[in-house]
Amino acid sequence: MANKDVELGRATAMVAERVVAELTSANRVLQSVGLGDLPDHAINGGALVSYLPPGVLSVSEVRQMTTLAALWRLWAKGKNVAAMHPDMASELATYRTGKLPGQLFRNLARHPNLMVAFAEPPTVELVAGDGGKGRLLVMLFSGRRTPDKLLCLTSDHRMDEIAVVVICEPIAEDGTPLPPPPGGTTPVLEFCHLSIPARMGDEFTVEDLALRIARKSGREEPTDAQRAIVTRALQVAVYLCSSKADIAAPPAPRGKAAKPGKQWRWNKPDTFLRLGWRLGPRLKAARVRAQEARRSAARSTGGSGAAGGWRQYTHLRSGHLKTVWYGPGKKLSDSRLIEPYWVSEDLLDEDGQAPEGIIRPVR
Repeated sequence: MANKDVELGRATAMVAERVVAELTSANRVLQSVGLGDLPDHAINGGALVSYLPPGVLSVSEVRQMTTLAALWRLWAKGKNVAAMHPDMASELATYRTGKLPGQLFRNLARHPNLMVAFAEPPTVELVAGDGGKGRLLVMLFSGRRTPDKLLCLTSDHRMDEIAVVVICEPIAEDGTPLPPPPGGTTPVLEFCHLSIPARMGDEFTVEDLALRIARKSGREEPTDAQRAIVTRALQVAVYLCSSKADIAAPPAPRGKAAKPGKQWRWNKPDTFLRLGWRLGPRLKAARVRAQEARRSAARSTGGSGAAGGWRQYTHLRSGHLKTVWYGPGKKLSDSRLIEPYWVSEDLLDEDGQAPEGIIRPVR
């Protein structure tokens, strides 16, 4: 029986394969109607939509498919996939980002046009379409050049923005998958596009980027769902920009290879990385230990402070993502994940459990 890591790896590969199939499908549709050059124009520039086959595709469908096909053609140059461990995804979702410098996101060039796939897709509120619930499958990062809005690699020195596509699968209110559309085999995915400034001197917050999305959809203020999806994207992007990020290639397989036809196969990416495979479970264990310590302290005081004083006990302070400046004149930027840390860690016992606490007199 496969261990947990192998199962998570397979689940991530299936998510990535489904998204890649959607991107390549858009590419095939454009080619079938004679618009196969449009994705290249979205990358290299030089053409506008001047003709649409009557009754086949609408202008909005052509624009959406052109973007997806262009993303596919860019991603196919490197085929970088990072599998996000569920524990790391849960931990990052609790981290604050604050005000961010645009220059930081040029560090995404370390893994150009990375596709971050979630091994266990979290449930989110959908931004596109009519809203509702969905599962967050993938975040696909690429570059963009202004003012032409042309897509490029995140390693391209001409890049001014990071283009992020958040890809979700709509689900029913009870969490079950929706049925495929008539004539289809899989439910339609939904795509939310957002851009992150990546120039020196740019500074912004989650609210700033959420406001951009809101105004594109005709709103004066962003919705909670828009804020949430921007927050998720920035949390992942800032962590990817860290030189200390827990990103590693999976270990080489050992033992006998599976017999032909006995293993699940797909068109594997050139680089398949594990994101948070080591750090995620460790942070989860620390958080569980902190919760147990709080419950233990609450039981010892009957749910309230001790009479005539207060109880100081070991506890875990929350972590956050921090921008670090370095180099001559501190003009280069990096990000650091400040892990949750223990207060009064020396009071933990040999099993890592918090004691009953220390009662101190009221001053």
